[in-house]
Amino acid sequence: MYWDVAGAAAWTGLWRDIQDAACDFGLRLPDLTPPSALPKDWIAHWTDPELVLSQTCALPLRTSLKGRVSYVGTLDFGLPGPVGSYHSVCIGMAPARDIRLAVNASDSQSGWAAAQDDPAVGPETRIIMTGSHAASATAVAEGSADIAFIDAVTWRLLQRNTPQFADIPIRSRTQPTPGLPLITALSRDPAPLRAALDAVINGSPVRGSDALGGLSSFHVWPESAYFDAAVPPPPVV
Repeated sequence: MYWDVAGAAAWTGLWRDIQDAACDFGLRLPDLTPPSALPKDWIAHWTDPELVLSQTCALPLRTSLKGRVSYVGTLDFGLPGPVGSYHSVCIGMAPARDIRLAVNASDSQSGWAAAQDDPAVGPETRIIMTGSHAASATAVAEGSADIAFIDAVTWRLLQRNTPQFADIPIRSRTQPTPGLPLITALSRDPAPLRAALDAVINGSPVRGSDALGGLSSFHVWPESAYFDAAVPPPPVV
């Protein structure tokens, strides 16, 4: 989910190391999908019975993907909070009334579910659906939205790669929750994948960590950490 052109070389190098390590656990892993060939239909991609490894969001994992995929583990990016956790930054400034909230997607943990605990977000909030965190940040930068909740790792990358976002203030930060889960097809055993990821990511310092958004370790949460979280109502546009 943090796969972009700027970090492509670093992600490809990491994946090659994982491919090599996987051979020790009886796995032959395919090459990484390039940024230009990312899926158009994410649900179809995530539920593909041939899926080897992908990353999804915590909200789809406990809703539309529940019982349809296998959880593998979670990448940790060195954010404050428990290992394997992340949070959202609320960017922009909230007026006293008529708040315009930019939301990347209705099934986003970081962009929508995390906003539910903010007292400024309520029934009167005007929702502007944008389609991506970058588009939400653009809406705030250009003044068509007042605030947006952005995955903290994505915000790191956006600020690094997009000068127009550098001066947008962080209004608040949400509480940590389990980070974006790695998944595989329901029929696959996640254990060899976990072993390969652990060997490479936890076995030595990650090469090119900054380009990867600060990737520092690999962690496996109890699945209840995801599934016990509340499911928010859909945004009303």
